[in-house]
Amino acid sequence: MTKFHHAALLALLATSSPSNYCNGFSASNQRRPKKDFSAQIVVKSVSPKVKNTLPTNKKSKNKQQQQQQQQRRRSNPNQRQNSISQRDPIISLNMNLDYLAKSGQRDAAIRAEEMLQRIEALHDDGYYEKSPDVCSYNSVINAYAHGKVSGASGHAHRLMKRMEEKGIEANSITWNTLLRCLLKEVKEARDKSVSEEKVEDAESIIANMEDLGIVNTISYNTVISILSKSKLPDAAEKSEVWLNRMIDQFAKTGNENIQPDTCSFNSVIHAYANTNRFSAGAPQRAKMAERVVKRMEKVFQSGENDQVKPDVVSYSAVINAYAKAAEFDKDCATKAMDILKHMVKMYEGGDKDVKPNKRTYTSVINAFARTGEAEAADDLLTQMKEYYALGDTSLKPDTVCYSSVIDGYAKVGGEEAGFRAEELLHEMENLYNQGDSDVKPNTRTYRSAITALGKSRQPRAAEKAEQILEEMEYMGSFGAHDLAPNTICYNAVIDAYARGRSMEKAYRAELLLEKMLEESAKGNTLIRPDTITFNSVINAAARSFGDSIVRREAYLIGLGAFKKIHEYEYCKPSSITYVLFLNVLKNLVEEGDARDNMAERTFQLSVSFGLANGKVREQVRKTCSPLVAERILSSNN
Repeated sequence: MTKFHHAALLALLATSSPSNYCNGFSASNQRRPKKDFSAQIVVKSVSPKVKNTLPTNKKSKNKQQQQQQQQRRRSNPNQRQNSISQRDPIISLNMNLDYLAKSGQRDAAIRAEEMLQRIEALHDDGYYEKSPDVCSYNSVINAYAHGKVSGASGHAHRLMKRMEEKGIEANSITWNTLLRCLLKEVKEARDKSVSEEKVEDAESIIANMEDLGIVNTISYNTVISILSKSKLPDAAEKSEVWLNRMIDQFAKTGNENIQPDTCSFNSVIHAYANTNRFSAGAPQRAKMAERVVKRMEKVFQSGENDQVKPDVVSYSAVINAYAKAAEFDKDCATKAMDILKHMVKMYEGGDKDVKPNKRTYTSVINAFARTGEAEAADDLLTQMKEYYALGDTSLKPDTVCYSSVIDGYAKVGGEEAGFRAEELLHEMENLYNQGDSDVKPNTRTYRSAITALGKSRQPRAAEKAEQILEEMEYMGSFGAHDLAPNTICYNAVIDAYARGRSMEKAYRAELLLEKMLEESAKGNTLIRPDTITFNSVINAAARSFGDSIVRREAYLIGLGAFKKIHEYEYCKPSSITYVLFLNVLKNLVEEGDARDNMAERTFQLSVSFGLANGKVREQVRKTCSPLVAERILSSNN
């Protein structure tokens, strides 16, 4: 805080009172006896169950067979040695590399490459006639694509360069696996520039594959998925460009290797659906997603391409796009419901590929919850419960379904909404206590229930909300750390007191703030107060009512919160902070010079922080006498 800010605040306040598998390959480079090394590894990796199935009783062999074998050995004494020398160790190597690539082990890629290098070294030393081939390298690259090592595409490029140096020609699998490495990195990318770099690399690769004549459906689908997951502003449009290019190439050549399929179209739909739900363009993107699925319907129904049949993933992605857009356009929730009804109708007509699943229903529930149509969301939850009762386990409601409906009631507000939210929470708790872990309430569930109670204006609603908070603290203290309340939960309870009818609202809000400050000072940053916390306490003070003693106490509480928010480095005031404190002055300080003077100092402080927006100026007019307000605002126009 600058000296000016500090002085202004003081002036204002002065006026108040690992596994063992293949361990041999990470050892030193000491020369080993000349043996079929990779074949030994395969034998060692056979599970005990498989080993136990191998015949061990030599007496079970027919005596005549034994005599025949002995005769063959005598006639050809070098047969055994020839059999060993003719084994292909590369087959064994590739089997092990493929196992590692698919194992999911953290260091699988590094171990696979060590194995590859070891076999190459043995080949160079003359132990093996054959060296690792394209399948060997593909498996190692695949291990990087599926592993947990960072920079997967960089490792893939490096390995492909080594292939080129050794005269091993990369095939379509090699290039497609490289694309999968890029897809993995795009999914993990947090920086826009990284996503842009990976997309550019992917588009360059597929263009090169087209020139080489080795591009296929998997190649195109992977590039479209990379664009879909990149979340770049133009990702959806660019993914559809690649889809159209794929369609055109297939139409021209009739090459079934590049025939678009359901996955191709679904990736484009996902690209449109992945738009940030806080983006104002979300409704239009949802319409574009629906246009793509209608295009799929047309292609399939016309017989043009029987590989492009919309499925539950296609329709669910469009529904999800409309659910995200519902906050900007209430009609989007209705459109999501219409698509769900369309899916149900097709399923009942015999199309099993479009049976709505739990995710489908949950997306529509979210759409209604975001538009405040809680009863419609609740009806869908009831439908899911009925389907489950009839034996459809795929539609068993879970925590997300219940929490979304409760969240919808929290947005609606009102006494009935509060009762229903509380009822659903108790239903979840009862089911969970009976052993149903799928409906275990989480912090979102409790926070939404607290918010619904706070907006309900029920008698003692805030006290009920605080009781839920205490239950969360109790469960958190006994090991259920995922249910320990956070700052948002505390803020919801303070807001419940601010909205409630209790004459002690300011006092109760202050107690919660003090508890948060005390606990966060001990190191519990989970409940460290933020700007909303302080603003909610100030709001509780501004809404206080009662006799002069209650009003004076509320004023001092509001003033104290206003002072503290300017003292902490981790928490800064907002324009709403000044609006609320001016409201404290308006409601709790008698009209006159004292109130005008404090209001002017408060406004000057907001100016010094660059927060004197239109709402602050409007509140100055409501708090000060007309002449003083005009003077204050005109001097800082």
